[in-house]
Amino acid sequence: MIVDGVEIPLNKDWQRIGISLSGGADSALLAYFIMENTSADIYFTTQIRMWKTRPWQEYIARDVVHWFQRRYTNRIEHLTNFVPPELEEPVSPLIPDEYGKLKSGNRIILRAYNEYIAHKYKLDAWYAGVNLNPSEIFNGALPERNIPVIPPVLIHMGIPVHHPFINVQKDWIVRRYAENGIVDLFDITRSCEGEFEDLNYTNYKPYQSVPICGNCFWCLERAWGLKHALK
Repeated sequence: MIVDGVEIPLNKDWQRIGISLSGGADSALLAYFIMENTSADIYFTTQIRMWKTRPWQEYIARDVVHWFQRRYTNRIEHLTNFVPPELEEPVSPLIPDEYGKLKSGNRIILRAYNEYIAHKYKLDAWYAGVNLNPSEIFNGALPERNIPVIPPVLIHMGIPVHHPFINVQKDWIVRRYAENGIVDLFDITRSCEGEFEDLNYTNYKPYQSVPICGNCFWCLERAWGLKHALK
């Protein structure tokens, strides 16, 4: 499948497909293109992170999954995993993973959990919506997204792991929502990773409206994508 010059490999014979779903715009768009073109069973995995300071993230991801459940007849599983805040970067020390690479705790947990799910459910392929940093420099950008070190596809645990958005930026992502008439899905997604002194796990009510900080890298990237998508 080719979407505006971007290849999203998809084998019609695959019966079980895994997709990393954060609740953000990138992974949701990737899931849309996959589910538009396959009847395979879909296994979404979401990492529950920063549960005390950003408890809403879990419910944003659930809302995104509900959007797909309402629209498609595929069998959909939504599997969640938990990352202790103490193991989040930059707090977490670097730990050697089973492949000998030094990684923060959250990255080891994410990779190991997805490996477990791929094995347990005998998945045929996996997808993740990692994309390229904006051309404008913002504090907090992840270095590996400047010049991607992640290949568009690699074989891991005997199955292909695809990163089809690794060479596109947020403006490309935003345009696809508009062109495909799924702005309602975009509006459900959340990029902001800001935290608020007066809102946390002690008083947050599931699915309540949450403000955006407007200052974190992820807010700035989303605003940049919206601005440049309209040009």
